[in-house]
Amino acid sequence: MTGSEKIVLYNHLLCPFAARAVIALAETKHEYEEVTIDLTQPRPDWYLKDINPYGQVPAVKIDDKHVIYESLFVAEYLSDLHPEANLFPKDPLQRAQVRYLVHHYGTHVNPVVLKTIHTADNEEAAKHRAELIVQLEKFAKLLDNVHRTENDVKEGGRFFLGDQFSFADLAIAPFLARQSLIGAYNNNEELTADEFPQLKRFFEWKDAVAARPSVQKSTPTTEYLTGVHRKWVK
Repeated sequence: MTGSEKIVLYNHLLCPFAARAVIALAETKHEYEEVTIDLTQPRPDWYLKDINPYGQVPAVKIDDKHVIYESLFVAEYLSDLHPEANLFPKDPLQRAQVRYLVHHYGTHVNPVVLKTIHTADNEEAAKHRAELIVQLEKFAKLLDNVHRTENDVKEGGRFFLGDQFSFADLAIAPFLARQSLIGAYNNNEELTADEFPQLKRFFEWKDAVAARPSVQKSTPTTEYLTGVHRKWVK
């Protein structure tokens, strides 16, 4: 691998998984060609035959030969291709913590976010919102308890690993944007640091990640998300 590989990204703005690839490409400054795959339509035969038989995005084609599926594998490939971007820490414990943070959010937090936003029933949404707060409190402890090496900032630094934007921030970033939909279809309100001071670290991290230029590049507007997600609301 040289870092000069030709990359074609198959993407769709709606997909938070594909956004991981967009962020990774921006962070590694790897030039690429982008092809939009319309997720609202049946996939083209050429895409199913030549690129991804499962019809999902993202997929990346490398040097017109090889194709990688699944967003985390795409992002990890780019991280390995460009170690100078420092997306994956070298410390073994931090690497394990990065992987677990991503797993924890996807397994325990994001499913509750989806239940909270995809209902118009006020009572049901309030129940899920309360469950989400409990899950975010557990998640915030992971943010607080990350291992620091002698090369890291000892205090401060709003990303998971302090000042260094990492794979953990990249992998979760696209799903944080969906939290803005809390209350969009019911009478609940989006969570704030003023309301939940015990989640101060979480909100600092969330705001820092959202402000990252690579994340902003990959994030649809709230208006766009609200319109698209409406069809999934019960």
